[in-house]
Amino acid sequence: MQKDHSSNSTTEASIDFSMLLASSVHDIKNSLSMLLTSLDDVIDINADDNPQQRKNYSTLRGEASRINNALIYLLGLYRLENDQLSLNVAEVYVADFLEEQVASQQLLFDINNVVVTLDCNPDLTGFFDEHLVAGIVNNILVNCAKYTNKTIRVQAQKSNGFLTVNIIDDGQGYPQSIIDNLNNKDRSIDFNSGSTNLGLFFSQKIAAIHHCKDKYGTIQLSNIEATADYASGGCFTLQLP
Repeated sequence: MQKDHSSNSTTEASIDFSMLLASSVHDIKNSLSMLLTSLDDVIDINADDNPQQRKNYSTLRGEASRINNALIYLLGLYRLENDQLSLNVAEVYVADFLEEQVASQQLLFDINNVVVTLDCNPDLTGFFDEHLVAGIVNNILVNCAKYTNKTIRVQAQKSNGFLTVNIIDDGQGYPQSIIDNLNNKDRSIDFNSGSTNLGLFFSQKIAAIHHCKDKYGTIQLSNIEATADYASGGCFTLQLP
């Protein structure tokens, strides 16, 4: 009897396509990184000559950065699903870490006249994968630069066995539909909404693989009301054990 190899061929083709897709994403990500570096140079050159042109270039940079982040998420999720994503957990000085992430987007903040403040004890430390968590923080900072009005507050502290990082903007806040569906395991990606929220999905996955005994990392979204000192806005919270 002749064996049917069609199912095996289909599986092999699928695996090959997945590997090809992952390799392509990696190459595109590298090209975008070079593009971002070149845009930084161009923006610096046009800093005084043509402010409007500089702003246009910075907008391009912001969108290129968002695309680059999306590719990083895709590559990370591929590795996660194929058990190729390993955690490199180390002790990290949180204030220094957060300052580096803010500095990496400082040009974007300057162009949009956004002031970023950091509230974190310089001696505060946490144990996490610095590279993966940097992807989470950078994604939120880029989004905040786009949607906030004037300020972004970055806060970090330890409480109840968790390192908690809050990134708060003074924009319109997060849509209630996103807040309500954040922890819905049955949610699907909506391509008609204008945003797939891939960054939030990736952030959830990365937070969750950080665990210590029975504690697991989480992300949360909320909207805060105005106070005497601060305007209302959206709050992204990352908690790591």
